Amino acid sequence: MTDWALKVPRLSNEDLRTVGASRIFFAHQSVGRNVLSGINPLYATAGEIAPQIVETRGPLRTSRSVLAHAGVGKNRDPLSKLTEFADILNDGLGANLDAAALKFCYADVTADTDIDALFDAYWTTLNGLQERYPDVRFVHATVPLTTDRGWKAKTKALLGQSDRRGPADNLARERYNSLMRARCGGAGMLFDIAAVEATIEHRPMVRRLKGERYFVLNRALSTDAGHLNSVGCKAAANEFIRVFALALR
Repeated sequence: MTDWALKVPRLSNEDLRTVGASRIFFAHQSVGRNVLSGINPLYATAGEIAPQIVETRGPLRTSRSVLAHAGVGKNRDPLSKLTEFADILNDGLGANLDAAALKFCYADVTADTDIDALFDAYWTTLNGLQERYPDVRFVHATVPLTTDRGWKAKTKALLGQSDRRGPADNLARERYNSLMRARCGGAGMLFDIAAVEATIEHRPMVRRLKGERYFVLNRALSTDAGHLNSVGCKAAANEFIRVFALALR
């Protein structure tokens, strides 16, 4: 077994069928597309019918099961994503869903982010949505990670040209993710994409900065500093399906 081998829970056919028979909305940006691209291969391998994946911001016009999704807000502006996520649900989509989730991007949480303020804003929005849509299962998500910097990025950082992918940035993501895990990790309602990216269950990509532990995206799962290759896409999709299936039972 290589030092980056993944240990992800095996999906059951019941997990796949549960998600495939549900009406889900997933708000995201580019890493979210990575997750979605890994879904169909998992269903094909298991011989199950994959959910219909549809990009939409409007009310669903069909009573059939669907995995709806949309890119929301702007990267580096997580509050814009919270606002648009709530607006989309309140404009009609939230009335006929089984489950929903909003995933931030790694660009939304950096060393400059007020972690506590963002965490509070997230839960203020989600608690309001849960009160308005009591029958919708809201799944929560950790923030994705970036890889260690290469020598070029390190040189640019020393010259003051930050790419927001350095140790202090991943440490900020770990602080946010730790809050999220403490809040809802034990309830089975957390899509922990950061844990998948760092392969926490098998030789995690752990680092330390000024005595604090943080994790980085494993390069073996990445096409660049922040996005996933085919192996990473399927691993993240596996966890996405597992968590939504658990939430929907």
